[in-house]
Amino acid sequence: MTATAPLPTVAPVAVDAGPENLATPRVAWRAVLLLAGGLALVHGVASAWYGAFGDELYFVAAGRHLAWGYADQPPLVPWLAAALDHVAPGNLVVLRLPATLASAGHVVLAALVAVEMGGRRRAQLLAGGAVAISPFFLATGHLLATSTLDPVLWTLLLWLVVRWVRTDVRLRRGSSAPLRAARHDALLLAAGPVLAVALFGKFLVPVLVAGLALGVLVAGPRRLLARPSLWIALALAAASTLPTLLWQAAHGWPQLRMGAVVAAEGGVTGNRWCFLPFAAWDVGLLPGLVLAGAGLWALLRSEVLRPWRAIGIAALAVVAVVLASGGRPYYVMGLAAVLVAAGAVALQDRPPSRWWSWTVSVPAFVASGLVVAVLALPLGPASWRVERGEFLAAGQVGWQSLTASTAAAYRALPPEEQPHTTVLAWSYWYASALDRYGPAEGLPPVHSGHRGFGFFGPPPDGARTAILVGPVRGADAFCSTITPLPPHRDPTANVVINGDVPLALCTPRAPWSQLWGSIVDMH
Repeated sequence: MTATAPLPTVAPVAVDAGPENLATPRVAWRAVLLLAGGLALVHGVASAWYGAFGDELYFVAAGRHLAWGYADQPPLVPWLAAALDHVAPGNLVVLRLPATLASAGHVVLAALVAVEMGGRRRAQLLAGGAVAISPFFLATGHLLATSTLDPVLWTLLLWLVVRWVRTDVRLRRGSSAPLRAARHDALLLAAGPVLAVALFGKFLVPVLVAGLALGVLVAGPRRLLARPSLWIALALAAASTLPTLLWQAAHGWPQLRMGAVVAAEGGVTGNRWCFLPFAAWDVGLLPGLVLAGAGLWALLRSEVLRPWRAIGIAALAVVAVVLASGGRPYYVMGLAAVLVAAGAVALQDRPPSRWWSWTVSVPAFVASGLVVAVLALPLGPASWRVERGEFLAAGQVGWQSLTASTAAAYRALPPEEQPHTTVLAWSYWYASALDRYGPAEGLPPVHSGHRGFGFFGPPPDGARTAILVGPVRGADAFCSTITPLPPHRDPTANVVINGDVPLALCTPRAPWSQLWGSIVDMH
């Protein structure tokens, strides 16, 4: 858009509108649900392809060590993963069902946010469609991960705020019947459980809450902060985190060290200079990017969306905080749905002659969706994507062959040594894969000092030797002898991740219980 092409105004949400013009548009349920159902089908099919991702294997392993918290996250996703794997062991479609349902629900929520801002059928489908074909959501929407569930919870929370604001405007301009006022406050009370679940999955949503508080203080409506229901909801959400906080305190607050760990892994998701371009790509190609940009502009500048200006300010604040702290670009993807919804509302009555109108046309959506699907979905043999170094694909293949090589090294040991041998893996991904596939190959319990796996405990002191899988950090210090073994090589796997892995036999210098404190490594 250009400065000479101002955003169109839409009367239903104008601040000074009369009560008769504040009616919420009808939801295009049939079209929205068809879109969400189609996306669910795509992710359901994609769930069965390739294999379990490294983080998913870790979640299953972590969930078997039942606790109120883990070194790198709250317990929601590990508990879910372990429970689903117990119901259907090894079934990826079942394991990934929460992610599939969340992805479909995200489309519906995007449309509902548009409805609350005055979006009619076209705006609802623009918003839902943009979320459906987002490169990030399409690539990860079938993987069970905190990054899949957290954005949906953010969007649900933002929908409650958006709806509260619209209802507040209607109450102030129209009837103030007690029943309507009670329902108004119920929206804020409902934010409590949403916040609690979000905090149970990831300690990131407080950044959004702080951003919203800043936005309300700057742009209003400040009366939101005076509502008792809001503070009750916040208190309940905070109380729900107490067990996890107690676990963190008892284990030395390992979560606080994760920020530095994430920032040091810039090679995976880009550094601070790449943050904004990567985040823009995650939102979408032309339709998603145009809608999100138009939505942010409209929230900050348009009188049409003036009631929700606080959300635009919150979006800027959240991006600034995540960027400054070295967070990953996808940490801000919980803002995507509300931004594209705002953009869809702002552009729903655009003049067709505008030069940019084609960017949100049906052909643009179809073309972008096809391009993103080819790039993001697990289409074709995994080897095609592994050879190109695609991270998500590389993290889903090669684990069984790594397990087979480790088991071969274990079986090659003298029979009298095998009962006194443990397996010590370099990374939590290696350990999780060996933990998942190792029992079928006859491997003993697997251990690792890496990240959350280090908090699951050391090998038994009776283990006189350990098979080192990968370049275990600090092995020269805690091993009195290191004997190289035939390495693992898998030409179909990624060389960097798990296709070329050194194996060795280690004799510990002291009992494992004494050494473990120096072996545990969050990096």
